[in-house]
Amino acid sequence: MKASVSPFSLGSSLPGRTVLCALVSVCLLAVSSVPSFSQVKRIACVGASITEGYGTGDPSRNSYPAQLSGMLPEGYEVRNFGVSATTMLRHGNYPYWKHGRLGEALSYAPDIVLLDLGGNDSKPMNEPLLAGEFAEDTEFMVTLFRSLPSRPRVILLTPTAFFDTGDSGISDDVCLREVCPQLYKAATSLGAEVLDMYPVLEGRADLVPDGIHPGKEGSRLMAEKICWYLNEYPCAPASFMTIDGMADNPFITHLYTADPSAHVWDDGRLYVYASHDIDPPRGCDLMDQYHVFSTDDMINWTDHGEILRASDVPWGRKEGGFMWAPDCAYKNGKYYYYFPHPSGTHTGSTWKIGIAVSDKPASDFKVGGYIKDVPPYIDPCVFVDDDGQAYLYNGGGGHCYGGKLHSSMTRLRGKMVPMEGLEDFHEGTWVHKYNGKYYLSYPDNYIDPEGRQYNRMHYAMSDSPLGPWEYKGIFLEATDCDTSHGSIVQFKGQWYLFYHCCRLSHMGNLRSICVDRLYYNEDGTIRKVHQRHRSFEPRK
Repeated sequence: MKASVSPFSLGSSLPGRTVLCALVSVCLLAVSSVPSFSQVKRIACVGASITEGYGTGDPSRNSYPAQLSGMLPEGYEVRNFGVSATTMLRHGNYPYWKHGRLGEALSYAPDIVLLDLGGNDSKPMNEPLLAGEFAEDTEFMVTLFRSLPSRPRVILLTPTAFFDTGDSGISDDVCLREVCPQLYKAATSLGAEVLDMYPVLEGRADLVPDGIHPGKEGSRLMAEKICWYLNEYPCAPASFMTIDGMADNPFITHLYTADPSAHVWDDGRLYVYASHDIDPPRGCDLMDQYHVFSTDDMINWTDHGEILRASDVPWGRKEGGFMWAPDCAYKNGKYYYYFPHPSGTHTGSTWKIGIAVSDKPASDFKVGGYIKDVPPYIDPCVFVDDDGQAYLYNGGGGHCYGGKLHSSMTRLRGKMVPMEGLEDFHEGTWVHKYNGKYYLSYPDNYIDPEGRQYNRMHYAMSDSPLGPWEYKGIFLEATDCDTSHGSIVQFKGQWYLFYHCCRLSHMGNLRSICVDRLYYNEDGTIRKVHQRHRSFEPRK
């Protein structure tokens, strides 16, 4: 498609900031003649072929902007400014910046802008520009719209899932690996919103006939998510830097926390059980005073306070401390809290897996004994299968064990056995289930080329909760912390990975818990998780 000519077309020779200033000046003049209809919220849908409605049969009725228009209540007006094949990159192979539709979108004086550019930026000729230019060009585009007299709310949309894209050059992997992190980078810089559209069509190749463009039904699902978001958040969320209804990372900042164990219980809330790094630290031996946090929207988190400390453990080490990575399980109408703690001054072979029980998910835990005959290692994980059978895992120093728990949840049913098939296991076992397959994830023993330890997260898959396991690879690269520890959970239809970093303190023993989305490939393997606000300032 040939680019149309308008006063808003951009010469490629103009430098970036000059272009921005020129556009702002022209759009202010253009908008001055546009009448204001304060009772109507004007929504401008800016994007490429998916926005335009290519592949829907009748874009005027079936594109996601057209269907969104029919879903929103009275008082909204939606206009489609989509242009097929366009890029966010100003130096891309076909920049949206050079098309007259940008000028039309600005002249529309929108109250809300849905900005959906990025898929075409994943093409091979554009990929080299992503790291250096995509985030800056996105910031320019957002700032350009925000500079309008209408002061619109700009919502960035991530690319949807792509499948067999043939010779188009569009890459699902590049979108997740390169485009989305740059989009989030721009959003972080501006405090903008990002609505994650990837899950809408994830695993739904049947709704994307050519592998790239959703048909009528796929576009309807896109419109539904946007409609839900606008109804759920009629104004921009108050939390600074909220990405699709997610609090900033780290999401707990008033104390130092690590080793998040995430679960969704019957009340519909998501709970995170975390260890607590004591400030100032002394190695990890002072860790104590477990806390639990919960949310029902991934934005607002409640600290339910301290639920357990070493002094509550009658059989524990008299000097206290050493309350390391915990886990929690629900069965028989009760919540069972599992924690590693040594019974002797010299930890070594005295590590035990203690149990505390409560009728509530976030308070009133009473310490009982410990599970006998468990190998003397740390980091308990309890997985309850669909048939109600519970399994206990623990490990450390390269050893990983698993076994069945008795229905009482307080003793073993048989012996724990080594988990076979894992590569470079360190500690921190987590087991979850997805589409009938079992997943065991864990940190490794990675040492970077400069001799610094930066654990990464690996995983393996099996048809059985006790293996044997088939190693699959790394799904979380190193954070800025020397340790890593994660948990995986599904909440309101989306899968999440919880882990920790040391972004707040830059000290390896003063950590903070984080969360990011996790996605699966069609064959059930896990895609690499992209960390929001990943930083590598030197640790102290």
